Amino acid sequence: MKAEKFTDKDRNLILEELEKIQKVKLIQVKPSRKLYIDENGLPFLIFGGREDWHGITENGMNELSNFNKEGAFVVVKKFSTKMDINVGSLSVFVSNKDKLSKTKSGGFQFHCIPTEDGVYLEEIPDLYCNKVVEIYFPNHKKDLSRLKEISKIINIEVNDDIPLTHSDIQAKLILIGSYLNYRTYTPDRGKQSIYGTLGDLCSEKEIPKDSIPKLSIDTVRYIDVIWFDEEGYPAYAFEVEHTTDITKGLLRLYQIHKLRIRLYIIAEEENKIKFDRELQKSPFSKIKNEYVFKNYQELDEFFESVKNFTIVQEKFLKRLVI
Repeated sequence: MKAEKFTDKDRNLILEELEKIQKVKLIQVKPSRKLYIDENGLPFLIFGGREDWHGITENGMNELSNFNKEGAFVVVKKFSTKMDINVGSLSVFVSNKDKLSKTKSGGFQFHCIPTEDGVYLEEIPDLYCNKVVEIYFPNHKKDLSRLKEISKIINIEVNDDIPLTHSDIQAKLILIGSYLNYRTYTPDRGKQSIYGTLGDLCSEKEIPKDSIPKLSIDTVRYIDVIWFDEEGYPAYAFEVEHTTDITKGLLRLYQIHKLRIRLYIIAEEENKIKFDRELQKSPFSKIKNEYVFKNYQELDEFFESVKNFTIVQEKFLKRLVI
């Protein structure tokens, strides 16, 4: 269910948080509901809502142009459980106004692309707004109902002499993500692993669509394993290169790099040389710092640490808190 629109109560919460962060008092520049200034005359332009489209009137933009000081460009993304405050440069926004789409009345519109740690403007990619704070609503509670079930599956005894399959590795990634309270998805729902059918291990039957740009959904759905945050935004993407060409995995991840999430290749250590070599080529070289290589031993160490933690937690607490 979608959250309600950005209300006056929401706006007041945001103003209080910004005043606390900046240690200033913000004063509304009437009649605008978006423009505020602090006691030093610095402007704060605040947009908010669940949707990613926002707009400003022609008069509002002209008024912004009269400020000769840098200000704060604030985009508040509202979810069902929280609001994220993202802050960027107001001067970059104003100086690039000609790149924005125009309305029939002469106003300006722009589209925000959410990432794990902020948003950027589709029309002005150089304007990145960093997430500075999350405000959770009072009735928010994390759903921990699956933890006990997941911990039992993680602790299934398996025969270490049997070589792992592609699906087994996917299963480990899914189980780790689920125990860390991420929403998990794989397109390979019908495949079997030593821990069970992959579709049964995942929390999601379909890609969570509300937090992903429509143009990215078709690409995201084919990644081997994805961890989503509680609002449905993809946080980690994993390509398991067990027997396939590592270049194909890099390419699939490259197609979603604009989401600015962590991109992982999971493979045998012997593939690390090819991984490094491919990152020197186009188009991967453009985003080579966004790729991470982890070998099977590192994944196993992570899996075992989660497995051990579930055992310690059970012993210490006697039961999982759910």
